[in-house]
Amino acid sequence: MRLTLPLLLISSLLFGADSISATVTIHSDQPGLVIPSDFVGLSTEKKLMTRDCFNGQNTTLINLCRTLGPGVLRIGANNVDSTFFKRDAHPPLESMKDNKYVVDPRTIGPASVDAFFDFARNTGWKIIYGVNLGANDPAMAADEADYAWKVGAKEILAIEIGNEPNLYPKGPNREGIRPSKWGYPEYKAEFMAVADAIKAKNPQILITGPAVTKGTKWMPLFMADFKDRIALATSHVYPLSAKEADPKGQRFTSIEKILGEKYPDDWLIKLNDAKAVGVPYRVGECNTASGGGKHGVSDAFAAALWSIDFMFDVARHGGAGVNFHGSFTANNYSAIVFDKKTETYVPAPLYYGLLFFSQAAQGRLVASEISGKTNLISHSVLGTDGKLRVTLLNKELNPSMQIQVNAGGKFSKFTSHSLNAPSAASTNGVLFAGAAVDANGKWSPQTAEKIDLSGGQITVMLPASSAILLILE
Repeated sequence: MRLTLPLLLISSLLFGADSISATVTIHSDQPGLVIPSDFVGLSTEKKLMTRDCFNGQNTTLINLCRTLGPGVLRIGANNVDSTFFKRDAHPPLESMKDNKYVVDPRTIGPASVDAFFDFARNTGWKIIYGVNLGANDPAMAADEADYAWKVGAKEILAIEIGNEPNLYPKGPNREGIRPSKWGYPEYKAEFMAVADAIKAKNPQILITGPAVTKGTKWMPLFMADFKDRIALATSHVYPLSAKEADPKGQRFTSIEKILGEKYPDDWLIKLNDAKAVGVPYRVGECNTASGGGKHGVSDAFAAALWSIDFMFDVARHGGAGVNFHGSFTANNYSAIVFDKKTETYVPAPLYYGLLFFSQAAQGRLVASEISGKTNLISHSVLGTDGKLRVTLLNKELNPSMQIQVNAGGKFSKFTSHSLNAPSAASTNGVLFAGAAVDANGKWSPQTAEKIDLSGGQITVMLPASSAILLILE
């Protein structure tokens, strides 16, 4: 069978030694951390439970989740603290055709929770389920957690209490929902009141927190106080800001920035705070840029390439997973978009980054090194099936790269699966393994020919702003 993939793979015999722009050497005999099978995740706003979105009949959205393999869906975010639960509430569902970010209060009842967990069961995903802390009503939060647990205990990874509580206090540029001097001691008391009320309802309910943003110093305090009471630690990270207007600003959102050097952030500090006390850590909410993302960057192919590298970075440091935020709205950072014209759910370019990672990150990370001055990223994973999966990312906007991969003599064949789009700025036209995700939310990759290896070496011509997954066996 002839290869039909757009990425050209050429025997190293066709190149002179000086033509190789980079060399990747993989040490498959040095396995490291196991990447959790449910590492990939999505995050969304609680008020989507008031819309005709999450239910067992939403086949396309269910398929889009299932296509990514096992995963974790976190529901909560900013809307969680203005979403209320009442057992006797029966509000009519709002249409996804009117979907937008809203800040005014909403109330949900058991029917919304039932439908949500019907959806979750059909996807096979685990759930981080958020309850309201902002209302300072422990009884209400505990009642909702208790009901959710009774309906979806098999699906629930943990109950998350509140969202970004370090931003509750009023500030010079923030309206806030607590007095300006409200700080960690007050938060601790409120969190404990809700956690105690939940445990009083059912001691088996698992809890997570603190769901804080970057920059706060609360994480080590929280871990010291609640390490024995939580099943998972979470924090949020957005490397760039959609609201930054100065192109010279550190957090200005552009394709060059998202594909350029990695930006300093504190998710690793928070991960280490959790690791130090033996609690798993997950990036509970993240994306390219805060403020909903930036059209032309967050919804472009560059976001897919960024996401792959970011997930591997978190995995390499022992993180349990990453949840990419979005509420299915177009022209921002959502991995999945609700198309109001066709009234269906479609994958954005970012989705393909998650899809690529789900295929590439099956097993243990292994050591590798790159020689050559290029904006090349490489990650390697050794599976329990004995296959070596090598990810190569060309984050350059212009030049292609010739890359020599040295994988060792024990591998005799390989296949290749490219991830590409017309350009880094493309908002459509993305293909992975020669195929797009179809209208039903399913992906059928083209069959790739197994090519013989000589001495465990492969030479790859990798176009600008693209990625390739090599599977060696």
